[in-house]
Amino acid sequence: MPEPWRYWRDDAAIEWAYWAGDTAPVLDAHFHDEDQITLVLSGSRRFEVDEQGFHVAAGRSLLIPAGVPHRSLPHCDPGTSCLNLYRPASKAQPAPLTGLEPIGAIAARHALSREGFSRRFARQFGMPPHAYRLASRLNGARQRLREGDSIAGIAAELGFADQSHLGRHFRRLFGVSPRAYRDGASASQTFQTP
Repeated sequence: MPEPWRYWRDDAAIEWAYWAGDTAPVLDAHFHDEDQITLVLSGSRRFEVDEQGFHVAAGRSLLIPAGVPHRSLPHCDPGTSCLNLYRPASKAQPAPLTGLEPIGAIAARHALSREGFSRRFARQFGMPPHAYRLASRLNGARQRLREGDSIAGIAAELGFADQSHLGRHFRRLFGVSPRAYRDGASASQTFQTP
């Protein structure tokens, strides 16, 4: 199993994440409310961003704008390390799905079948409505965790069955448990090579 990500915030409220290992963590498709800049310090990483593949070698970086679906692809390159910076979005992103209204009800309001709505949504936003909504809820959890809120309270308020349900999805998208994320991201720190 790959090493987990380590997250923290600096005094300027910029979020950072660091990962090092031989086999890159495979993360499900997701997006961030912030722009993400990934700098590969050593080795290399592979990503799919908005359905396009990228290989990022040591000394190179990749900018993923806020709201753009992406995922970390399986890749083995011994001694890889990378640093992510999450900065406030350079432009505001629309929120096409908010709340927990059933997808079928939203589709009916647009005079579409559930399947037709899902296909149209995926073409426009790069991921199916359910996956988009889940990523949006998990981004909300990230924000609340940065504020130090309780994991159980966040899980309940964002519609997860329990802490474990939140934790499973959180790890699949962000590569770390909600508790580890909260403990690092809620405190201001300076970068220190792990």
